[in-house]
Amino acid sequence: MAQRSPMSMRSSEASEMICRKDIANLMDRCVDCGACRDVCPSYRHGGCDPLEVMAGNIEKAKGCLTCGLCNDVCGSTIPKKVMMYAVCIANDVKIPQTFYDTGYNLPPASVEGLPVPDYDEDSDDVLMPGCLTVAMAPYLEYSAVEALRIVGKDVRRFDGGCCTYPIPYRSMSDGDRDAIKHRIADDQNIRQMFNICPGCRDEMSSVCDTDHVIGPLHRNIDVIKGLKGIDLKVASLPGCSLRHHREEFSDIIEACGCTVVDVEQGCCGKAVPGISEKIMRERQDSLKDVDAVIVGCPSCFARYDAFENGVPVLYITELVCLAAGDDTTLRFHKNKL
Repeated sequence: MAQRSPMSMRSSEASEMICRKDIANLMDRCVDCGACRDVCPSYRHGGCDPLEVMAGNIEKAKGCLTCGLCNDVCGSTIPKKVMMYAVCIANDVKIPQTFYDTGYNLPPASVEGLPVPDYDEDSDDVLMPGCLTVAMAPYLEYSAVEALRIVGKDVRRFDGGCCTYPIPYRSMSDGDRDAIKHRIADDQNIRQMFNICPGCRDEMSSVCDTDHVIGPLHRNIDVIKGLKGIDLKVASLPGCSLRHHREEFSDIIEACGCTVVDVEQGCCGKAVPGISEKIMRERQDSLKDVDAVIVGCPSCFARYDAFENGVPVLYITELVCLAAGDDTTLRFHKNKL
């Protein structure tokens, strides 16, 4: 059992004072085993301490990557939910004005000069690009629409805005966040939602039928195998929220003609000062023998592409497009393939 100082030991009364009741209940269910510490990449680099947070020390959430690895090893409670709430409170994160102005958590980037996605406005199925795509790599929207079209799936655009997954909305109750999700999904006549961001997929699943884009790609993998293909040595790093789908992810990559090189899995580091740089350096050091890294998360994509002189990165739908002979989005990358 992990050891900690007496001052950090919680009581129900103390937990009630520092957080809402549902979070306090999750904290009280912690059995102090310390397994969360063992797997936490931030703790290993001197960042957050998930065990201390579960004990009621909210300040120890600073440096959390919200990767969710703690959830995988905990059989008693839901530490990721606590950590995301604690990060919000410890860093005094507020809902940004851009949410009220645009519906997105981040300011949308300019789309001038970018390829225009060929949406089918009559489709019952929608593609939700998500805040990160719209703000950091809007050209991924084109590749997602094209990759879905390649496997026979036409979609229209979901313009509802943010799914409320990001940290700023974690100070809200689950009921309030659900109300926002229901509101943005109302009158959309959604039969199926596809997501570029796995966080959006998880969040919107409470109000409609959701699937990350790898779902239809994998279900139609024979179509991908019939494409021209591309011969690359790549690393398969789908991202924290897709880590349980790595097998399907690698299947799609190999169907595109690539060879998957076994590399250490791990978080991209997100955007946590003092921690992210160390973790991304680890990732880069593990990718010396590959032509590119393939990801399924727009946050991962942005972090890898922003790393100066780093290994080139492709979002999974860009790889499918490339296998079909379409390299339209590659010119917008910082680290060129």
